[in-house]
Amino acid sequence: MKRTRITALAAAVLLLTGCGHSIGENSSIAEVSEASSEASSETASETASEAVTTTAPVSDSSAESVTTTVEAEKKITAVETAFKEYSQTAEAEELKELPEGVKSAKKRKDFSGKGYLTGLNSKHSVTFEFDLPESQYYSIALTVAADKESKCTLTVGETPVGEFTVPGDGKFTLVTLKNIYAEKGKAQFALLTSKGAVDLDSITVTASSDVRDLKLSLGKASLVNKNADVNARALYEYICQSYGKTVLTGQHDTVGTMTETRRISEITGRYPAVRFGDLMPFTQDMIIGENELEYAEKWAEDGGIVGYMWHWLAPGGGKSCYADESDFDLSKAVTKEKIYDLSLDELKKLKKSKKISAECLAIIEDIDKVSEKLAELRDKGIAVLWRPLHEASNGYFWWSKDESSYIWLWKLLYQRQTNYHKLNNLIWVWSAQDDDWYVGDRMCDIVSADIYDKGNTAGQVEKLLFLQDITANKPIAMAECGTTPSIQSMADQHALWSYVGQWGGSYLLNEDISLNEEYNTLESLVKFYSNDLTVTREELPDLKARAAELAKAGEEKKPAETTAKDKDSSEKETVKTEKTTKAPDSSEGSGADTTTKKTTAKTTKKTASETAKKQAD
Repeated sequence: MKRTRITALAAAVLLLTGCGHSIGENSSIAEVSEASSEASSETASETASEAVTTTAPVSDSSAESVTTTVEAEKKITAVETAFKEYSQTAEAEELKELPEGVKSAKKRKDFSGKGYLTGLNSKHSVTFEFDLPESQYYSIALTVAADKESKCTLTVGETPVGEFTVPGDGKFTLVTLKNIYAEKGKAQFALLTSKGAVDLDSITVTASSDVRDLKLSLGKASLVNKNADVNARALYEYICQSYGKTVLTGQHDTVGTMTETRRISEITGRYPAVRFGDLMPFTQDMIIGENELEYAEKWAEDGGIVGYMWHWLAPGGGKSCYADESDFDLSKAVTKEKIYDLSLDELKKLKKSKKISAECLAIIEDIDKVSEKLAELRDKGIAVLWRPLHEASNGYFWWSKDESSYIWLWKLLYQRQTNYHKLNNLIWVWSAQDDDWYVGDRMCDIVSADIYDKGNTAGQVEKLLFLQDITANKPIAMAECGTTPSIQSMADQHALWSYVGQWGGSYLLNEDISLNEEYNTLESLVKFYSNDLTVTREELPDLKARAAELAKAGEEKKPAETTAKDKDSSEKETVKTEKTTKAPDSSEGSGADTTTKKTTAKTTKKTASETAKKQAD
């Protein structure tokens, strides 16, 4: 997120300031490499067609009219990446030219070869040359050790491809950076230490077939809410059937406006399939957003898909959603009490008896306020792509306290909205962006990532593969991006995300509402909206008709009063089967397993472009 803050003081005339913090700032998903950006290229595989150019009026008087380029759809043909088997290991101690102070050693256990290099600190870097047989994707594995927690960067040529943390346990650890694109020929791989000191045993470069073999498809998937209504089921059915075949176009709007979405139509001649809004205003008395639901209702009436996120201002009257601008402590809200199906009066009695905290009650009160708004959409037959508690693992928001508190909150939100408020129109989208923060296959329907990598139009396949490692049973979406990826690169990388949500504000428009081509050019947006792989609003099927078919066929189960057994079903599910440490709600095994060994590093930083972005923020 470009950290111009989103607060209760925001005015309706202000554009979005940028929600998504760079994906690289999240502790786990950042381990994937940004180097595949070099693989992004517009090729000659687009079938050319003539464009029809018209002048369209614009919705904001502050902006000049724009030229709308309505291009005929282009057929996109994927250019398959060549693949040659390759695996080569370099023993670090065999490096001929060593920096001053770096030497070979044999003191540590479990090294390979004749020894390892020791003494690598911030003053040093070591470089290894590999003669690569093909321009393709590679995985790079380093065996490293440190006595104190240390941080390292790996570069290919002059490009940083990943930063990672080495635990300070004194043992050799295997760190793997996956699916890094590198050109054929002699390539320089350099290890730099930015914090602490590390020992290096070896580096192995192996050709990766992950991208070549990637095939995105889903069987007959179903929503996690067994009482989901026909509108949600029709939409999810379409999303799952289309997954891996086409990409839904999406656009985030400034709260209470249609500014960005209309601008996309004026620029490209087509509307995005999904309009994303924000329910931020509805837990506080704010001067913005009063027309928000009206816009959503009209959007659905016109055949579009409705999506919502929630910049949840700190409960209890907080004016910001950011952790460093709020003293709200989520961990104080966590309770073992079963509270999701209790009325506010019952909850107030629990607070009075000190069985739950003021923080816990405040959270429920906010959930109920937002649920009232979502219920209005439910009652009008509108399904919603619902993405709450986004980007939790990056530490920026009050809900980013820790994994177990976050999972407790997600579970509470899911149970309260599903079982108490009967919001059967919701499709739950998870985007905490770290496998330790995953809420489990039984409490979300779509997994997603927020990707901010200025000017990088690559298909971001390495991020998609990371999420697929978390779960292969859900559609995977790019919930936010600063730069819309090239559809050609997405096809070449087999990275047909379920949908792509372009962030608004300065990531799309200048202050005068003209297109900001610093992040997205007019040409790139027109291409993204004018091809046979992306779906615009005009191309969506009649989902209302499909919902009617489901109802007529008797497939919809009328959501009767939920039995105690039904209500408790989500209590008993194991959120993360691979974890063993309990979350604060001890009825579920949803905490992080600190004993689980990982074969890949938990990288904590970003590439050079992302570093510059954060410094600017």
